[in-house]
Amino acid sequence: MLTLALGCTRTGASGAPIDFTPTATPGLAPAPALPAPGAETETAGQGAAGLALLEQPPERLLYTLNVVLDYENSMLNTQEKVEFRNPTGQPVTELKFNVPPARRPDAIVVRDARIFGQSQPLKFTLADTVLTVNLPAPLPPDAGIAIAFDYALHIPLQESIDGIGGDDSSRGPYSLMAGHWYIMLAPYQDGEWNTPAYVPVGDSYVSDVADYEVNILAPDDIIIAGAGEEQRDGRLWRYSLPQARVFAFGASPVFQVDSIEQDGVTYIHYTYPKHRKVTEAVLYTAARAVKLFSQLYGPYPYKVFRIVETGRSQGQEYSGMVGIGTLLYNGYPGRGSRHDLIATVVHETAHQWWYHVVGNDQVRTPWLDESFARMNELQFYEKYYPRDVGWWRKQYLGTQKTKGAIDLPISAYEDTRDYIRAVYQRGLVFLEQLRSLVGKDVFLDVLRDYYATLSYQTATPQAFFDALSRHTDQDLTDLVGQYFATDTPLPCKISNNLPGCRE
Repeated sequence: MLTLALGCTRTGASGAPIDFTPTATPGLAPAPALPAPGAETETAGQGAAGLALLEQPPERLLYTLNVVLDYENSMLNTQEKVEFRNPTGQPVTELKFNVPPARRPDAIVVRDARIFGQSQPLKFTLADTVLTVNLPAPLPPDAGIAIAFDYALHIPLQESIDGIGGDDSSRGPYSLMAGHWYIMLAPYQDGEWNTPAYVPVGDSYVSDVADYEVNILAPDDIIIAGAGEEQRDGRLWRYSLPQARVFAFGASPVFQVDSIEQDGVTYIHYTYPKHRKVTEAVLYTAARAVKLFSQLYGPYPYKVFRIVETGRSQGQEYSGMVGIGTLLYNGYPGRGSRHDLIATVVHETAHQWWYHVVGNDQVRTPWLDESFARMNELQFYEKYYPRDVGWWRKQYLGTQKTKGAIDLPISAYEDTRDYIRAVYQRGLVFLEQLRSLVGKDVFLDVLRDYYATLSYQTATPQAFFDALSRHTDQDLTDLVGQYFATDTPLPCKISNNLPGCRE
């Protein structure tokens, strides 16, 4: 078992002792822990100047997270180990991590950072949402290392957000949701660490594919809803989640838990008692969406899919799990498709294909997942509720002409309304016009090709247009010009060999 005991005295980056004693829940035993600093570990080979390197670095990022949940006080006392290869292709002495909760003052206290198994702490700074860790010697290209952190995180009360955005780690009256809550190694892209600033519009998160091993010690009356394969031993909840963009979990003393199994996938709904009457509709909507999108693009990658009611007003995608805001349940009678609850469950489920498997930079190119997920909503209604497609169009496209470039970063949109009109509404119109121009069969072939080619990678607009060029020679110059603000050179095959096109 991993050990790095909670509640011990630790030496921090300043060299002064740190007494790291989590806020305790009465009667709650300590969490299983990571190896203590200086303990013998099979990971340590010696690199330059005594820098401990991993003898066998993991195939991809590996996070081990041990959490003591103090539900009453909304505290996550966490020990984390991150194992990875140097992704930069050059020696580095600084590592960059994104810490989404740090956008709130005093929300997170990082007690300690060190190379896993080593007695000496590392120097680090946390500025805004970026944690910079200084190494004692250069980390060679492609060499593996493990960094361990101790930190305490306070989950804030749920914000009142009108639209899409806000903090996805929050506490409502009936549950706690931990979305993008832990210290995340920043992706290394285009010669730099990708460390975006928080923006209260859209999803201001970026992450690489990683494997997760998570242990959550909770009070005995709390139900945990975490992503991945679950094992429970009393108060200890264990989760294993491979090839994921993020690990999220919900917690509540009132969750009502129901499930169904279809085609080898178990669907689990965690909801508040007052909304349990709609569980059947939610579960079967998710199951139908997974069946359709699996047939269209490729199989759902896990054996379990969780739908978790949250205290928010909106839905949120995660790997192997979705959060559905409690306000979306209001007024749904328990049957029929003409309601935000059904459309949102479909939309968030679609993100398992566009965001989870085919990743994208949600800050710089949000249209690559949101427009596609909105397109999947349309495909769902066309398949299962053709008589309700008109209602769906009126509800989610409206009667006003949409406006705004679809390809801007989230920071470029003035507010949530502009973001929705451009990325969700106009993004859908762009994809619909594209489907009409090349034909439904070719459009589907393009998406299947794009999905297969970019699975578990970070997609770009260029990659999508490359997939198009493999299936059509239709000139798309005018169409792209109507919807894109940035210079997006198309492949020559689909731009009539326009000067500057890509071969």
